[in-house]
Amino acid sequence: MKSIARRHPIGVFLTIAYGASAAIFAIPLLSSAGLGIIDLELPGMAPFILLSAISLAVAAFITTAMVEGRAGVRDLRRRLLHFRVHIGWYAFALLLLPATAFAAAVVLAGLEPVSALLANPGTLALVIVGAIVAFVLVNWWEETGWTGFVLERLQPRMGPIRASIVTTWLQAIIHLPLVFVAGGVTDSRVPAEQIPFYLVALFVLPISVRLVLTWLYNSADRSLPIVGLYHAGLGVATGTGFLPVLAPDVNPAWAYAAFAVLAAAVLVATRGRLGFQATEPGVRIQGQVAMAS
Repeated sequence: MKSIARRHPIGVFLTIAYGASAAIFAIPLLSSAGLGIIDLELPGMAPFILLSAISLAVAAFITTAMVEGRAGVRDLRRRLLHFRVHIGWYAFALLLLPATAFAAAVVLAGLEPVSALLANPGTLALVIVGAIVAFVLVNWWEETGWTGFVLERLQPRMGPIRASIVTTWLQAIIHLPLVFVAGGVTDSRVPAEQIPFYLVALFVLPISVRLVLTWLYNSADRSLPIVGLYHAGLGVATGTGFLPVLAPDVNPAWAYAAFAVLAAAVLVATRGRLGFQATEPGVRIQGQVAMAS
């Protein structure tokens, strides 16, 4: 198994991660909230999403141990617990996407969102607290797998832009069962005619978000807490407690248009490198490992 993992590390990681998530999401998918094959009522999707996120981190550590041994595990653990970065990175990571979405709302609705925020300052506090909770429970562990393992290995092989796109697609696959479960990607069941839109929302719209995340990861000394907070900020920016409250007349989908503008600005500013340097420490190990075909 170790020889296979060394030749195809990403393939082995995906086998473990997809297998674990398929087993976890099988229960809600088959339940009354999903396809209705099993007469089972569930309290919600949160426990299953939490287990899936943790399984991604476990898969990353298991595969790393097989591929790189203790040295690789120490490096992944260091990045997982790399909190000692400038404090500005924390505020930047958490607020960048909500601020971008809010700016889009101001462009489309004028000063109405500003007035709503000033009248209800607690709205921002609530969504930030919610984002921090999501970071601790879900996003930190998710990004240990997707950024700490997959993106870390893809960047040296195909460059940061293509690596970001491929990572987005691989991450989208694991969320596919949620499209067919009430409470998976929306608060209710996705109507059949809207499924194509949600597939685009999984595979296309997050690409711009991942491009900026890649830049943050490379620029903040490969800190997984920073990218986890950024991911949590996405939940704030596109959640029902933010733009729909501050700018109810603005379609939240416009937030992704603003994220695309942000990604384009980062691409131009970094000349497409997204902060990636070929001499980064991760390349030391990467040079010894072939990417999965």
